[in-house]
Amino acid sequence: MSEKISKASITSGVEEDKVETYGDDPALEAKLRRKFDLMILPIVTGIFLLAFIDRANAGNARILGMAKDLDLSGYRFNIAMTGFYCSYIVLEIPANMMCKWLGPKIWLSFLSFGFGIVTMCTAFITSYEGLVVGRVFLGALESGIMPGISFTLSQFYRRHELATRIGFYSSVAPLSGAFGGLLATGLNKVPKWGMVHGWRNIFFFEGLLSIILSVISYTMLPKSPATASGLTPEERSYAAWRIAEESRSHVPQKTSSKHFKMAVFNINVNIMAFACTCTFLTMTSLSIFLPSILNSMGYSPVQSQLMSVPPFAWSAAICLAIAYISDRTKSRGLWLLTIMPFTAAGFLVLILATKPAILYFATFLTLTGSFTCAPMLVAWAVDNTAGSNVRAVSSAYVVSIANLGGIVATWTYLLPDAPRYISGHAINFGAAVVCCVLMTIATIYLRWQNKLKARGHYDYLLQGLNEEEQAALGHNHPSYKYTP
Repeated sequence: MSEKISKASITSGVEEDKVETYGDDPALEAKLRRKFDLMILPIVTGIFLLAFIDRANAGNARILGMAKDLDLSGYRFNIAMTGFYCSYIVLEIPANMMCKWLGPKIWLSFLSFGFGIVTMCTAFITSYEGLVVGRVFLGALESGIMPGISFTLSQFYRRHELATRIGFYSSVAPLSGAFGGLLATGLNKVPKWGMVHGWRNIFFFEGLLSIILSVISYTMLPKSPATASGLTPEERSYAAWRIAEESRSHVPQKTSSKHFKMAVFNINVNIMAFACTCTFLTMTSLSIFLPSILNSMGYSPVQSQLMSVPPFAWSAAICLAIAYISDRTKSRGLWLLTIMPFTAAGFLVLILATKPAILYFATFLTLTGSFTCAPMLVAWAVDNTAGSNVRAVSSAYVVSIANLGGIVATWTYLLPDAPRYISGHAINFGAAVVCCVLMTIATIYLRWQNKLKARGHYDYLLQGLNEEEQAALGHNHPSYKYTP
C-alpha cells in the first residue's frame, strides 16, 4: 500500500465520505482500474447499447412495415423522431444532477427500466400520434444516459484513463446499428402472437432486454469509489483520494450557480459542445436513416438491414482504437482530426457518385469519424474541467447542446429527396467540415492556454486565497494542465 502522507481528511468529490491522503501507488492504481473495469464497464456499456438500440430501432421498423401500419406518410416519421430530442435536450442537465445526487446505482437503473417500459409499450401503438408520444417519453428517459455514464466514469477514473473507457462503452453505438439490424431482421420473423408481430416484435423484445438489464444494474453498480463493494476499506479510501487529488476537489462542495457558470461559460466546453453538435448530426442521421439510404440504392429491406452491419462494425473498431491511442498519448484533438475528414469525404462521395458499390464504400467512410468523435468530444470536455459538480454540468451541457444536431438530423433525409438524398448528404458534409474546424480551434486554444499557465500568466489568481479557495478554482487553477 502507498505511503500515507498525512492524516488530513479530504473528500472524493463524489461523496461526502472521509478518506485518508496518500501518495501515488502505480500497483494499486492498476489493481483499482481492473476492478472498476469489471465492476462498472460491462453494466454501463450494456445500458448504453440498449439505449441506443431503443432509440434507433424506429429506423429499422420503418422499412419493415411500421410506416405502412401507422400511416407515416409525408413528414410524419421525421416529426415523430424530432419528438425524442425535444424532451431529451430539455432534461439532460437536470437528469445529470439527479445522477450526482442519487448515484448511478439508482439513477441509471431507473432510467434503463423506464426506457425499457416505453420501448416495450411502443409494440402496442396503433397510430402516428401514439408513436410521437412514445418518442417524447423515450427522449425524457434516455436524456440522462450518455452524460450520466460519462460523469459516472469521471468519478472512478483519472482524466487520462477516461477516453479508453468512454471509447469502450461508446463503441457499442455503431455496434448497436450492426446488432440492431441483425436483431430487427430476426425479430421481424417471430410468428404472430396476439397483436404483436413483425416490426412490433422489435420494440417488445428490445424493451424487455432493457428492463432485465436495469435489475442487474441496480444489483451491481456502485454509488461511488468510497462506497464500492468488492474493495477493501483501504482501497476504497485510495480510490476516492486519487480522484479528489487530481480534480483538486478536496473539500465537500454543494452544487451552486458558480459550478454552473464554470461549466457553461467555459470557452473550451462551448467549443466542444458545438463541435459535438455537428458530429451528433452526422451520427444521428446515420443511426436512423442508414437502412433507408441502403434501401434507396436498390437493396431489399432485409438486405438493407444486413448490409448496414459491416459499416457499423468498422465504426466500432475505429472508436476503440482511437480511444486507446488517445489515452496512451494523452492527446485528443490530433486523433479526432485524423478521422473526421474521412466522414466529410464519405458524404461528398455519396453526393457525387452513382454506382451502388461506390456508394456502399462511402458509407464506411461516413462512419469512420461520426460515431467516434461524438463521445470523444464529451470526454474531451469532461477531461478539461475539474470537480464533480462542474463535470456533472459540463457533460450534460455538452450533450444537451449537441443534441440540437439530433433534431436537425431527423430532418436531413426526407421522402421527397429519395432516392439520392442529395440535400441530406450535403448537410452532413457541411457539418463534418465545421466539426473539423472547431476541433482544430480547440486543439490550438488548449495548447496556448497550457503555455500561458507554464509561463505563470495566471499565477495572480492565487493571490489572497486560502487553500480551500485555491482548490475551488478547479480547471482555472494555474497548475491545472489541459489535455489538447
